Amino acid sequence: MRAPLLLVLLSTPATAFPVERCINLGAAMEAPVEGDWGYVIQETDIAEIAAAGFDTIRLPVRFSDHWNGERLSTDILARTDQVIGWATAQGLNTILDLHHFWDLNADPDAHIPDLFKIWSALALHYETAPDTLIFELFNEPEGAFTTARAVSVFQDITTMIRETHPDRWIITGGGDWNNLDETLRMPSPGHREVRTFHYYHPWEFTHQQAAYLEDPPPPSTWGSPQDRATLSANMARAAAADGPVFMGEFGVYAATDTVQRLNWISAVRQAAEAEGLPWCYWGFSQGDAIGFSAYDTGTATWEPGMLDALGR
Repeated sequence: MRAPLLLVLLSTPATAFPVERCINLGAAMEAPVEGDWGYVIQETDIAEIAAAGFDTIRLPVRFSDHWNGERLSTDILARTDQVIGWATAQGLNTILDLHHFWDLNADPDAHIPDLFKIWSALALHYETAPDTLIFELFNEPEGAFTTARAVSVFQDITTMIRETHPDRWIITGGGDWNNLDETLRMPSPGHREVRTFHYYHPWEFTHQQAAYLEDPPPPSTWGSPQDRATLSANMARAAAADGPVFMGEFGVYAATDTVQRLNWISAVRQAAEAEGLPWCYWGFSQGDAIGFSAYDTGTATWEPGMLDALGR
């Protein structure tokens, strides 16, 4: 078992993975057009995140929708630069995450060349960016984009990025939606590489009553001794992996009973920290949707109990 997170931070060198406490800026730039899903990132949001004690934002961007086969749109690059700049000004790291490339999951042979070209363009654009910018090559491989296929692709892209970014942190994860078991099947990470997994277990609890699902699970509860033992065992398995491991997403749909929701979030966060695992909550705001929001943009306040559950 790894030491508690504070001890890890005190005993590891300055070159250790710089992320401890992170929050996702989902439902904004991962939409086809920012604002389509009810949320547009504001500079004040970044300030709120920093003031709450987070050290990192994860910025999901649907770059594939802004790629014409030869170049990324200047608009998406300018907007991404703006949000990264806001984060940097607040002393936050930014994980730049290529999100929702659905076509590649369905047909890797047809779209892997575009993924390589998009990252080539991003590597060039951010060649002089500070070390606080971290690259996440692909969110949640699934379907035909299996772990084995993704590993090969990620190795090739990482080799390309290393030509101009020899020391930038790069995050990759396994198939089946960054499932922990799949991520643990990946080879040990190389220099300044991190493996990521997403944790929504049990899915029937975390996604209960989710309106965007065709057949959402009914209301359910979590918190039995067996539930907690399973959680602890999963975090221990993640922590036992060779090289740094990052829990890049975890959260509960907001239609869940509030006490149950907060208990699960708190338990997962504490179990991760007990194993020295950095984490990133999904997500900050879901705009007009119920979603997984931690923050109410309408009232400009954190959801009641949320910061306590996240240890802030």
